[in-house]
Amino acid sequence: MAYFPHTSLDKFVRAAHCETSVPPESPTSSGTFATAVSASVRHMMKPRVFLKRLFSWIALWIVALWFVFCGWDTGCLLLIAFFGLAGQWEFYRAQEEKGHKVFKQSGLFCGALIFANSWYFLIHHPGHARFVHFGEELVLVFALLGAFIRLVVVPETHKAPITTAALTLLGLLYVAFLFNFVALLALTPGDMAENRFLLIYLLAVTKFSDVGAYVIGSLIGRHKMIPRISPGKTWEGFVGAILTSLGISIALVHVMGGRVHAISFADSIILGLLLPLVSVVGDLAESVVKRDASIKDSGRSIPGIGGALDLIDSILFTAPVLYFYLQFTTPVQP
Repeated sequence: MAYFPHTSLDKFVRAAHCETSVPPESPTSSGTFATAVSASVRHMMKPRVFLKRLFSWIALWIVALWFVFCGWDTGCLLLIAFFGLAGQWEFYRAQEEKGHKVFKQSGLFCGALIFANSWYFLIHHPGHARFVHFGEELVLVFALLGAFIRLVVVPETHKAPITTAALTLLGLLYVAFLFNFVALLALTPGDMAENRFLLIYLLAVTKFSDVGAYVIGSLIGRHKMIPRISPGKTWEGFVGAILTSLGISIALVHVMGGRVHAISFADSIILGLLLPLVSVVGDLAESVVKRDASIKDSGRSIPGIGGALDLIDSILFTAPVLYFYLQFTTPVQP
């Protein structure tokens, strides 16, 4: 989520300043020139970044809608697993950029087991879907025991073994485990058509909040939200995210009508306010990870957006919130 677009231009400004003919003894002129160059480059880059983001956004929506409605359940789960594992890999890479050691292969293997568990109980043996959470817990216990057994049995050369185990497990929980709730929403046995619309509802309300935040923040964003974590985010963008999500939530529930019985009009208002709030937390959580690792984006695989973790950061928090909200309001029958 981007509440106010920001690009680091310090190196460019310094280079341009060194080539200017403004005398060094004129600090006022120097400062004015640097500010002008920065503003000019920002102005030129905004349309380019926006177009890249728009193209990626449209392409991703086409792919997502095709997998959701093509009726290929395994393909839908494979797409979810792909983005989940890609985001987990980027989290581990960020820790390595920071200088930490992680059990990357072991963590990714356990992440794959979480998605495989969902496939087994939700698609291959839907009659045993009630055991899907038991399978998740088993994978987490296996990951925890495996991490500590490795620390005890295999001699390591790094100086912080507990940090290694903790970061490995954090990557598994933060990315793979949370993103698996998308699979639980889409593939839990029952009314599969309604499940598909619930998934579209989740993605639309979450990601359109990003759009509202980006547009409003770009146009009128002035007041920084939490500059020590993410200096580009503004309170104006935050309000834009809330209003956009609320409007999309009410509109989707109205359009879907009888297709989605789990979400009433009152629910659409509650979720339209709750999901963007949680989305902000998810986005700021990833900002903490990136700032700690001193990186701007988690990757470069998606033009205008960054990496897989940049794409799914807010969904990591909104998916479990929507899942448990529906569990408490309209319990899913096994």
